[in-house]
Parts: sequence; structure tokens; C-alpha cells
Amino acid sequence: MDLSIFLSIVCAMAWGVQSIYLKKAMGSIPFQMAILITLTVNFLALILLIGLGIGEGFPVFLTLPAPVYFYFSVAGLLNFVLGRGLYYSSFRFISVTQSTSISSTYPILSVAFAIIVLGEKLALHQWAGIGLTLFGAYLLMVKGKR
Repeated sequence: MDLSIFLSIVCAMAWGVQSIYLKKAMGSIPFQMAILITLTVNFLALILLIGLGIGEGFPVFLTLPAPVYFYFSVAGLLNFVLGRGLYYSSFRFISVTQSTSISSTYPILSVAFAIIVLGEKLALHQWAGIGLTLFGAYLLMVKGKR
């Protein structure tokens, strides 16, 4: 198995499990506090990784061109403000299954933007994957007999 596929699977597993912990942790605190706690943990992990000299280290950060900072800034704001904020707050109103099912359709938006902005092309089986993703999310959202 390709390392990038393996890492993607591990990432999906981590994101899948995090929803359960978030729902349990957010039972009695406002979602803003949950975001603050999560960002603090992320910051401490970042400090640790920089301290260990993972990758090229901090000097490369200082030499990046301005457009790279812009793109990462926009991505960070979208992730933090819209993504994380709305995702966490959704746990107050709907189940983890529903919230995760809806938010897990984000790759479809990524594909749409990749086609429009980057000019990427999809093969037929990839279009089928998009359809299956939507159908799977729909099945998870439908309320029925248990």
C-alpha cells in the first residue's frame, strides 16, 4: 500500500474518532471553549514539533513567498471560523452521525473547486465515487425504524 494512502486512512480514523470525544467533552461547555482548548493543544503540539526540528524546521517558514502565506491564511480562516466553529456547534443540535455525515461530503466541494479553479479532470469512476458519497451521506441522514 502506498504510504500516502495509508496516512490518509489513519487521518480518516483520527477524524472519525475525534467526533465521539468532542461530543462527550462538549456536554457542559460552550463550543467556543471547545475551540479554544483544541487550538491550545494544536499550538502546544506545533511548539513540540518545531522544537524537535521536524522537517525543514522554522527557517523555511521565513523564506516562503507571500502568496503561500495568503493561501494558508484563507484556508486557516475557512477551517477555523466556518469549518471548526460550525462543526462543533452542530453537535448541540444534531447527532454525531448526522453532523459527521453532512460534513464528510466536503470532498465533493473540494472536487468542484478543483475542477473550476485548477482545471482538474475526473474519470468516470471518480464521478461514480461522488455519487456514492452523496448516497451514503443520505442513507446516514435518513431517520427510520431501528
